[in-house]
Amino acid sequence: MVATLHRWLDTLPAPLRPRGIRYQPASASEAATLHGQRIFVLPTKQGMVFLGVLLLMLLGAINYSNSMAFVLTFWLGSITLVSLFYTYRNLVKLELRLAGAEPCFAGGHAAFHLLLHNPTARPRYDIELRASDDSEALTSLDPRDQRRTTLALPTQRRGRLRLGRITLSSRYPLGLFRAWAYVDVEAETLVYPRPADHAPLPHSGAGGGARRQTHEAGSDDFHGLRGYQAGDSPRHIDWKALAREQGLVTKQFQRHQSPELWFDWTDTFGADVETRLSQLCRWLLDADNQRQRYGLRLPGVTIAPGQGRNPLDQCLVQLALFGEAA
Repeated sequence: MVATLHRWLDTLPAPLRPRGIRYQPASASEAATLHGQRIFVLPTKQGMVFLGVLLLMLLGAINYSNSMAFVLTFWLGSITLVSLFYTYRNLVKLELRLAGAEPCFAGGHAAFHLLLHNPTARPRYDIELRASDDSEALTSLDPRDQRRTTLALPTQRRGRLRLGRITLSSRYPLGLFRAWAYVDVEAETLVYPRPADHAPLPHSGAGGGARRQTHEAGSDDFHGLRGYQAGDSPRHIDWKALAREQGLVTKQFQRHQSPELWFDWTDTFGADVETRLSQLCRWLLDADNQRQRYGLRLPGVTIAPGQGRNPLDQCLVQLALFGEAA
């Protein structure tokens, strides 16, 4: 019954929605504070059964005029009222803000990090955070404490993933009542294409592009000597040769670059776009694991060859957003 009421309230148009139902926004720069008018309390299923038993006990006490039955009934009723108050107080004045989000591959779980802050001098117990897809996290806070918690949302498709509205709730202390509040979290992350399990390299070369072995001036390996030129670093001058009266010469060094790979959209194959993106994703991950330099060519997008985490992130972002502009 409680869940049905929640869904009914959510479907009401804004002008007809009760005044207290306002979804407060939260972001990395702005915290959402749970005030009294944003918190709702209803009995749980166990609470409804308990209240029904109390009603039967009261009718029995009236029927038999039994003073001890009255004492027991009103004592249990007072505990119920105290429980209602503590359930509500467990949420009031809590603060929630966004603490970051992590991308993932399709089929995995995107992590949204949230920061809960308890500004009061009383502890908070069994705070439940739940997203729209029933992903949930449970935490407790000490007085004047803040705690980071994570909501992991399952993903099926690549692209942008928004967290949206979440529900903070509590059934503390007895589980007879449930207090809850809504917060709209302004957070999104990217879902990369699912990497192909096995993507054979195309016939045009490793990774769909020609390999190129290059040598650039650097400081890795000694390559020889040459005559001194103005502007040469003093660290590269061969002072021992100068001491042997062989003239002023400069040491030359050479840096060997790893083969340069190009991953091209035209070298992929498959029946649909997602299959071809999965192949590109697999090639990128394999090249990164092998510490190779690689670039990416997509229709309308070219990413220059690079090596390391930043080039990989740039390529994966383009794969995740492929076709979005269209």
